[in-house]
Amino acid sequence: MAQQLLQLILDGTFPIGGALPSESELATRFGVSRLTVREAIRSLVSTRVIHVQQGRSSVVNPASRWSPLDGRLLLARSRAESDALLLPRRLLEARRAVEVAIVELAAIRRQESHVERLGALHEEMLQAHDRGDVSAATEADLAFHALLFEAADNVFLDALFEPLASVLRTLRQETSSVPEIRSHALDRHAAILRAVAAGDPEAAREAMQAHLMQTEEDLEHYLGPDAVAGSAVG
Repeated sequence: MAQQLLQLILDGTFPIGGALPSESELATRFGVSRLTVREAIRSLVSTRVIHVQQGRSSVVNPASRWSPLDGRLLLARSRAESDALLLPRRLLEARRAVEVAIVELAAIRRQESHVERLGALHEEMLQAHDRGDVSAATEADLAFHALLFEAADNVFLDALFEPLASVLRTLRQETSSVPEIRSHALDRHAAILRAVAAGDPEAAREAMQAHLMQTEEDLEHYLGPDAVAGSAVG
């Protein structure tokens, strides 16, 4: 029910800054118990979509206050912003800050087993792309990056990036739905794989930077406002 409630907030049925109906009214509207309504509200309170005023109705917060670390809210919050790509760009900034360092360490510390598994995951990405399996391509892509973290063997960098995992998954599922973006990612991952296999941290750093730059360019080109307007006209 939390998802249904969120959708009504996104479509303006329950506007930003406005009060939600009472629990009993919501229970009647959705055909559920007040306990179910209460749990849904608690879920949206925990991610700062709404806040509860003691003795008064729950109020919808501005999208800028919504949690940036909840995957289901990432795209919803992005679309509520005047610049829909603002949050994805900010995520890429965070990835640059962490993943460039990760891949350098991975190139230095990787074992042969890491290289073999990275190669296998890249092959999975390639096969999934060829058959148009977005879900499998996404999972192999995420596993490839997770394995770089494993090879880097730094628990502190793991801890820094872990809260972004669900957000990254949400965004990756959307970008992987575009065949051209998947194709570009395959090429960039191949370059990362070669550098890590060669034990070359400088080349690995450059390959990761190129991958993230390509990702940002693809976001703008295929998912930016001009692309959306063009698809709407077409």
